[in-house]
Amino acid sequence: MENGYSPWLDKKKIKVGEDWDYAINKALKESTFVILLLSSVSVKKRGYVQKEFNLAIKYSKNMLIDDIYIIPILLDNCEVPDHLRKFQWIELNNKNLMPEILDSLNIQRQKYLETLSPDQIELNDFTKLSIDLNIPIQNQINYLCKLPLFHKNRFFDHNFVNTFIQQKALEQISGYRKLINELDDHFVLQNKDNFYLYISHSIAQLNEDFLSLSIVYDSYFGGAHPNTSIDTLNFAFNPERTLRFYDVFKYNYDGLAILIKEWLHKYGDEEQKESLVYYIDCLTEDNINFTFNNKILEINFTNQVPRVLLAISSLEIPLKEFPKNIIKIEKIMN
Repeated sequence: MENGYSPWLDKKKIKVGEDWDYAINKALKESTFVILLLSSVSVKKRGYVQKEFNLAIKYSKNMLIDDIYIIPILLDNCEVPDHLRKFQWIELNNKNLMPEILDSLNIQRQKYLETLSPDQIELNDFTKLSIDLNIPIQNQINYLCKLPLFHKNRFFDHNFVNTFIQQKALEQISGYRKLINELDDHFVLQNKDNFYLYISHSIAQLNEDFLSLSIVYDSYFGGAHPNTSIDTLNFAFNPERTLRFYDVFKYNYDGLAILIKEWLHKYGDEEQKESLVYYIDCLTEDNINFTFNNKILEINFTNQVPRVLLAISSLEIPLKEFPKNIIKIEKIMN
């Protein structure tokens, strides 16, 4: 369920005493996707394995010609059976195995969701989007990208939100493309197995009024240690608009550092008070990263502090202790 999918596996899903043949046939018939694990043993094994393969092919005939339904994975250097050759397969040892499989699943799920009316789409019905790194050595780098792709719904303009999210990520990806392109070829050849870029997201708040999320970039392309950076995006709906820090909290425009120092003194732990105070002056209205829900405002110092301080880079401020006149958008706390 980590990526929004609920896998069915016979050994885990079939109950004691249940009709094995009926359960498997029903599961295949109702499945949105079927992942086939092919090996030198399974492709030559007679009996139930072949029956399951053939059932999957039978139900694939009910799909549109461009639907993604059967996803074969080669566990070893086996020969793909003739009746499965029309389906593009992927090898288990592919470094981007999971990203490529998830990309296919998400493309197909997007197609399903687009057939629904906006009234049938719930707030949490979004797809995980992966943006192609699009570099010559992409398959030699451990790369994973998971961004939310919202669908047309009755709550907010999904195109407005998706555009901002993808633009943020593309700005970072563009920087990584430039970095990798400028690396010495010999250095890349020696170290490519250790290179990685992981792009993930976390949604702090999603309701009919607000969306607050963060995008985290973890990477290593040489050097003494990996790198981590963060982008945050905050939206208000009806009408759709992005929120800057000043849109959420009242403060004198030149008094941001004073405000953060007060919060650090009141809500930070001893280690944070001792270390983060030196980086507060680096925060401005243009670069402060923050997210919120109806209980907590989180200010993130990831982009300002050295890596050794990442564990304490998040300052959480409980909103319930604030006078209401400090908060410009009172709906946040509702």
